[in-house]
Amino acid sequence: MTEEHPGTVERNPTGSSPEAAAEKTIVRKLYEIFTPQERMQALLIFFAGLITAFAQMAGVFSVFPFINVAMDPASIQDSPWLTLAYTAFSFSSPREFMAALGIAVVLLVILSNGITALTMWAKTRFVLNRNYTLSNRLLAVYLSRPYAFFLINNTSDLGKNVLSEINQLTSSFLMPLFEAMINILILVVIVFMLFSVNPAVTLVTLGFLGTVYGTLNYFLKVKLKQKGAERMEANKKRFRAATEALSSIKISRVIGAEPFFLDRFAENSRKFADLNVFAKVVGQLPSYLMESIVFGGLILFVVLALVRGGEVSAVVPMVSLYAFAGKRLIPALQQIYSSVTQIYYNKAILDRLYQDLVSDEQPDLFPKEGGEKEELPFRHRIVLENIRFRYPEGERNVIDGLDLEIPRESVVGLVGSTGSGKTTLVDIILGLHIPKEGRMLIDDTPVAPANIRAWRRTIGYVPQDIYLSDDTVTRNIAFGIPDDRIDEEQVRRSARIAALDDFIQTLPEQYGTVIGERGVRLSGGQRQRIGLARALYRSPEVLVLDEATSSLDGATEETVLNAIRSASKAKTVIMIAHRLNTLKDCDVIYMLEKGRISASGTYDGLLLENREFMRMAKVETERNNDGAEENKPIEQ
Repeated sequence: MTEEHPGTVERNPTGSSPEAAAEKTIVRKLYEIFTPQERMQALLIFFAGLITAFAQMAGVFSVFPFINVAMDPASIQDSPWLTLAYTAFSFSSPREFMAALGIAVVLLVILSNGITALTMWAKTRFVLNRNYTLSNRLLAVYLSRPYAFFLINNTSDLGKNVLSEINQLTSSFLMPLFEAMINILILVVIVFMLFSVNPAVTLVTLGFLGTVYGTLNYFLKVKLKQKGAERMEANKKRFRAATEALSSIKISRVIGAEPFFLDRFAENSRKFADLNVFAKVVGQLPSYLMESIVFGGLILFVVLALVRGGEVSAVVPMVSLYAFAGKRLIPALQQIYSSVTQIYYNKAILDRLYQDLVSDEQPDLFPKEGGEKEELPFRHRIVLENIRFRYPEGERNVIDGLDLEIPRESVVGLVGSTGSGKTTLVDIILGLHIPKEGRMLIDDTPVAPANIRAWRRTIGYVPQDIYLSDDTVTRNIAFGIPDDRIDEEQVRRSARIAALDDFIQTLPEQYGTVIGERGVRLSGGQRQRIGLARALYRSPEVLVLDEATSSLDGATEETVLNAIRSASKAKTVIMIAHRLNTLKDCDVIYMLEKGRISASGTYDGLLLENREFMRMAKVETERNNDGAEENKPIEQ
């Protein structure tokens, strides 16, 4: 089992180092994040936006001939298109033609708005569905990461990315991006149409509007990106503060630390809100000013034309056209500007999620459709050869050149001082860590990504800290198994072996009793026994106990150990124990020091021959004697 991952999924064929990713455009990052089907859907929305733009142009442009004919019926003869329509449909009078033209304009405007509404529906559906698919994909990516990833990343930050940042990406980045794209198309088509009517007025208007919006964008772009990064940091801190406050409620209540967590949450929530207000106000700032300027300019245009002796009938059609175009143009420009500010503000989210979703180092730890085919039978021994491992960013190897052989159906104990590498060694055996060097073999088969799940299926694991969900006793014992596949008899059998069944029978709903979040309604010993029952439920061939009886009192611990001895007659047992006397029945005990095996032997042999083991046993004896003295009744 080495650091090479033959089963790695190719999620980024072009590579995605932080430096390379920083140089990629927004469109390129989205292209790599989206699946081929999503790319096709995005392309269809683009074409729908193009159709919408032409529909909007037709709706706007149709007003001009109608107003022209209404002001001067003789203008029918001045336009080849109107003359052709008048002749083709055999109208008897200009008034009849004008009525038909009015109805056609209304129908065209309704049609263009209908197409716009359909495009908006398609765009909204696509974007909001990405909230579902991207959050699912991101969670799957996190769950497929090596175990070491979770040792250096805060789970509240990962949860925030899945639940909050994906939502922010879809609603405040993708939505504005598609709105900007569609409105740019509408803007281009309408401007092209206005150019064909009056190039000079159109050029002046467009130059003025472009200068205002372009200048604002130029000066605010960097600020928005900076504020967006600050928003992500504030969001991370407020999620972390809330998670820690709720997770530590018991100790916080006892020592009165609630105000500390509340203040920390409030500080970051206030900053988060202020930053969002900034981005919102910046995006909407020019809208009212520009609307006043544009429509004021149209009035001024009419006044100047009349002062110069122009005819009202000549001015009104063009003013009507520009007014109607402005009704489409100004919102489009404002929407583009507002969308661009949101894109800049939320670009930090895309960068972070791109980094997490598109990576070169994500092993595929999930079975393909139809299940994993490869099996890993365990008949003779577990062998670790020259294992070396260090944690990410660690300065030294935690396991350093370790060799170990564990025969099938043997009971093996691991002891050592804090930091000696016991738990890390167990995590390697569990397949949670990939060694930097060396390999682990089951019989003669190396453990690799292709068979690691098959190996884990043979293992029952009881950690020191038991995770319990806010659910029934049954579902916590049969953890991760759908209700229709839970074997109720096996649940009860596992509970009996773990010396838990008598306690469960006293609960209000017995095995159907909900035990509270993280088992808050249970004692430490009861939680650990549920963890043991969970491990035994799957009838494992290998049972790994990482200080699994540390929270049990002496009598209960002896009961559980007897049950384990009875249940593990045909099992391989690997034990880390804080109490040396729990290792008395081990076939062999390995002592670890600085990631290497410093001594091995039976309990009695090490007690006679190894000074460090003797010292640890002496300390334990003295501690037990002190506890016994404290519990003696006071003589009167």
